[in-house]
Amino acid sequence: MAILGIDIGGTKTIVGVYADGTLRKKTRVGYDPSRPPLDYLNAILDAARRVLAEAGIPVPKTVGIGCGGPLDRRNGCVVAAPNLPGWDNLPLTAIFAKEFNAPAYLDNDATAAALGELTFGAGRGIENFVYFTVSTGIGGGIVIGGTIYRGSGDNAAEFGHHKIEIDGPPCTCGDRGCLESLASGKSIARRAREAVLELSSDNRPSWADDLDGVTAELIAKEAARGEPLASRVWRESMTYLGIGVSNVISILNPELVIIGGGVAKAGDLMFEPVRETVCQRTMRPLADNVRIVPAALGDDVGVMGAVALAMDEELSAK
Repeated sequence: MAILGIDIGGTKTIVGVYADGTLRKKTRVGYDPSRPPLDYLNAILDAARRVLAEAGIPVPKTVGIGCGGPLDRRNGCVVAAPNLPGWDNLPLTAIFAKEFNAPAYLDNDATAAALGELTFGAGRGIENFVYFTVSTGIGGGIVIGGTIYRGSGDNAAEFGHHKIEIDGPPCTCGDRGCLESLASGKSIARRAREAVLELSSDNRPSWADDLDGVTAELIAKEAARGEPLASRVWRESMTYLGIGVSNVISILNPELVIIGGGVAKAGDLMFEPVRETVCQRTMRPLADNVRIVPAALGDDVGVMGAVALAMDEELSAK
C-alpha cells in the first residue's frame, strides 16, 4: 500500500512516499513568507506529484497530512494556524483528496508525530507517553493507554500555548507568555536579537553582524562553543522548555517524554538542561518515573507521523 505523507510546518514541509514498509522518496519544500500564502500550498502539491513520479507510483492508496493547529480534524480544515498566515479555514483534505484521487486525513502535526513514534519509533510498546515538537513553534501529542488522546475538540496537547510568564512576550496565538514565545526556534532567534540590541555596537559578538540571519541553529552552534551571549540565551530558553516539560509531566505522569523537531537536533545541548530543569522543578515521584529521550525517527518523525495517521485512519475505517 502506497501512502503519501505530508508534514506541513511554518518553515518547511516534508513530502514523502511510503511503500513496501519503507519511506521510498521524500523532498523538502521551503516556506517563503514574502509569497502569497497559497503559493506554499501549490508548491507542496507540486512536490507531492514529483515524489510520486520518482517512486513510480501513479496514485497513492491514501494521504496523511500533519499540520500545525488549531484544526478541524473531522472536516479536514486548518482553522487558524498561527505559523501559517492566510490558511484560515483552508480545506486541506478536500484539496489533496481531489488532487490525488485518494482519501486524505488531517491531524495536528505534533499529534501525528506522536502517532509516528508510537507506530515506528521510541514509543513502540509504551502505554503512556507525551511527544514535544520544538521547531518553528512548539506542539505536542499525548498517548494514553497506547492510544492517541485528542480531547473533545481534537485539539489537545497544544503544549506550546500553556502559559509560563504572566507578562511574557507576545505569542503568535495572540496571547502572551506562552512556552512557544519563549523556547521555540523562532523565539530563540528573536530573544537573541533582542539581547544583542541591548549591547553597545562595540560589545556585540561577531555572529550578530547580520541580525536578520540569526537563527536558533546559529545560537545553538555559538552556545556549543561557549560564546557568552548565545550561551545565556540558549540556557534561558532551555530552562523555559524544561519548565514546560515539567508542567506536562506533573499533569499527565507519563512514562516517557519524546522530544523532536529542529531544535532537538542540538542533542545534549538541549536535552541536558531540559532534564536538569525537570529534575529540579518536578515532584520527585513524577520525575523519578519518567525518561526524556529524542525522537527515534529523527528528521522523518513528521512525515512518518503523517504516514502512521493515514494507516491508523484506514484501519479504523474498516
